[in-house]
Amino acid sequence: MTSPIIKTNNLSLSIGKSRLLKDVSFSVGKGERVAIVGANGAGKTTLLKCLLGLLKPERGEMEIDGRGMPGYSRLELARKLAYVPQLLEASVPFTVLDFVMMGRYAHEGGMGQGDQEGLRIAMDALQQIGMESFARRTLSTLSGGERQKACIAAALAQQAPVLVLDEPSAHLDPRQREEIHHILCEIGRRQGVTVLAVTHDLNWAAMDYDRMLGMSDGRVVFDGTPAAFMTPENLRLVFGVDFSLHPHPVTGDPIVIPAARKESV
Repeated sequence: MTSPIIKTNNLSLSIGKSRLLKDVSFSVGKGERVAIVGANGAGKTTLLKCLLGLLKPERGEMEIDGRGMPGYSRLELARKLAYVPQLLEASVPFTVLDFVMMGRYAHEGGMGQGDQEGLRIAMDALQQIGMESFARRTLSTLSGGERQKACIAAALAQQAPVLVLDEPSAHLDPRQREEIHHILCEIGRRQGVTVLAVTHDLNWAAMDYDRMLGMSDGRVVFDGTPAAFMTPENLRLVFGVDFSLHPHPVTGDPIVIPAARKESV
């Protein structure tokens, strides 16, 4: 692994009587693409919220780019980590360009309505994802996939070395999912951006990511390559159910499909 840009050590967090994270330790190298997978309630989104400074662990340590989290202000952290949520609400009352310009807030302050350099960076981000022609459209007129692209463009305009995503292709149709997956793959490979994504799309994670973190019951129970993860034993360890594994018809790599149910007699 290259030098870590994200490092956690024994993170633990409880809310009320629920223990959401239990001694979570892992590192992400600069330029790595790491997928976090696990069943609902496994602690994936809670872990992201800790990294983004939205939740404070009761125990453990976090470092971003070699610096402990307590040493970061909100703006400083925003210059390191850019966040893309699951899906942007359709009612957000901004044009696409205005929304992407908001991604400049960490550099320009206020709502990110900066100078010509900021405008150039925002338009470049839209061009990277093929949405420059949408700049004057309002977000409420876009499809779910187009709004998700706008969120990614705003994150790119933030110019942070780490892109953090929470189920970036959830709620999208197959074509939109493929477009988002392709964009994220290109960002990681061509620009050297570190990508840390929570996803339920195991086949996408196995094909496009360098490592997979499997979480269960607030713990990291698997940390390794996609090839090592894609076994019946590891899938059951993380999800608690059986999957069938089959070779991809083009690459030969294992892909998962749900195990067939036996007919009840």
